[in-house]
Amino acid sequence: MNKSRTLRLVAVLITAPLINTTCPQTPFDLDPTFRTQIDARYVASILPFPDGSILLSGQIRVPGNTNERGSAKLLPNGSFDLSFPPFPLATGGGRITPWNDRSYIGSSQTVRRLDPSGLIDPEFIQLNLGRYFTSLQGGDYHVYPDGRVLMSGAHMLSDSIRGFEGLYSLIWFSNEGYLDTTRTHRRGNGVIYAIAEQPDGRFLCTGTMTTYEGQPVKSVFRVEADGVLEPGFQPPLQFYGGAWAYHTMQDGRIIVLGALKLEGSDVVRCLIRLLPNGDLDPSFVLNDFEQTFSPSRIPIALTILPITEDRYIITGTFDKINGEDRGGIAMIDSSGNLVLDEFDGIGCGAYEYVVPSGSTTYKYISGIAPAPDGSYYIYGGYHGYDDGTTNDTTQRMVSKLYGISVGVPEWADPTVLRVFPSPSSAFLNVALPYSFPKETVITILDHLGRQIARHLVFDQVGTWDLRSLAPGCYSVHASGDGKLLFSKWIKQ
Repeated sequence: MNKSRTLRLVAVLITAPLINTTCPQTPFDLDPTFRTQIDARYVASILPFPDGSILLSGQIRVPGNTNERGSAKLLPNGSFDLSFPPFPLATGGGRITPWNDRSYIGSSQTVRRLDPSGLIDPEFIQLNLGRYFTSLQGGDYHVYPDGRVLMSGAHMLSDSIRGFEGLYSLIWFSNEGYLDTTRTHRRGNGVIYAIAEQPDGRFLCTGTMTTYEGQPVKSVFRVEADGVLEPGFQPPLQFYGGAWAYHTMQDGRIIVLGALKLEGSDVVRCLIRLLPNGDLDPSFVLNDFEQTFSPSRIPIALTILPITEDRYIITGTFDKINGEDRGGIAMIDSSGNLVLDEFDGIGCGAYEYVVPSGSTTYKYISGIAPAPDGSYYIYGGYHGYDDGTTNDTTQRMVSKLYGISVGVPEWADPTVLRVFPSPSSAFLNVALPYSFPKETVITILDHLGRQIARHLVFDQVGTWDLRSLAPGCYSVHASGDGKLLFSKWIKQ
């Protein structure tokens, strides 16, 4: 065990009488009891279920089957759920977005909705079956709280009645999958391949276009909630690469991940921060990312997950940050500094995917997802994972990490239900006092007292993706064995 992890473990043991002596693992260490049988090709997105099973999306080869499938399901120990059917009952390939008790999933050039079990929801049509719309070049999508969908890319509309004909880049759909004829769809001279809603309802966009609605744009631009361009938002970026993910901080500054070049520089930047008006934030550290496993490729930061107000986990196709080994996953603070004592092994391992026409090297982590039991899952295209404490060469595409329930003595207060961060635009973390039972019901109520979500917490910690909720003030209740605590949580 390296020195930094030893010091953290000592700190945990010193405070153990105040909290819990049964959890020796430090946060984010590998759980070697969980492993999958996936040998090819990659996992693009996952959705953990409360029962411990996991829905996968990507290009996935199930053992004993030479064909790849867009989605699959894992049992709690990581083995395949052989009862989960392939297409046409199931579909996938792209990002999964939870919505109420269902979810949406990117599928080829379009979007589908799934029922609570992960199968295709027949109440949401295939978009190409509706009038006026034909999918062409896929992009990204956003789900509104009422189930409506905004989709990007470059797609064909043939709505002559309302005057929307030709290629469009931002297109709205109803919560049944039909083209929303009440909206003004937007176009550009290229493809919008990534969008992200900000807390105020505006959208950050990136793509291959140089003009949008006839106006010049940079590789990252911003539009109002109705798709109207914000012309004053002009980040100092070259027309190169693009953004893969964003995180808007409480003060309006925006962390941008991807592969970007600042004006006047040839250096590829994977992580920058913009001021609310789009200018570069000079107070944010510009780290040097390296990708060494395939010389023809550049490093890319793919996702960001806020853990606290001052800690973020980033993932991607990088091997080193500022010379430090970080195989696809790292932690930074709110100023961009690399946190040296987390994910300090060599990370994920490379493997060759061989087909008759040649081979491709995969070695990246495409994301990290919190699970209902307080743990986390990393996923991507890799064989083997080394977190600095455990080097498990048998890990494949999805790995389980211990959660953040260790070494936080303030959670021991029997009168406090911690909810954080608050406000938040995406994730809600709940930490129960250790006087509560290991299985506790968490209920989330809106400002009118209506129940809008209900979850089961295991081992005192739970994390949920609540991006589909409308902004506002919510009440979080914890109940178990006759005990009751509540707290307030603000959704941006």
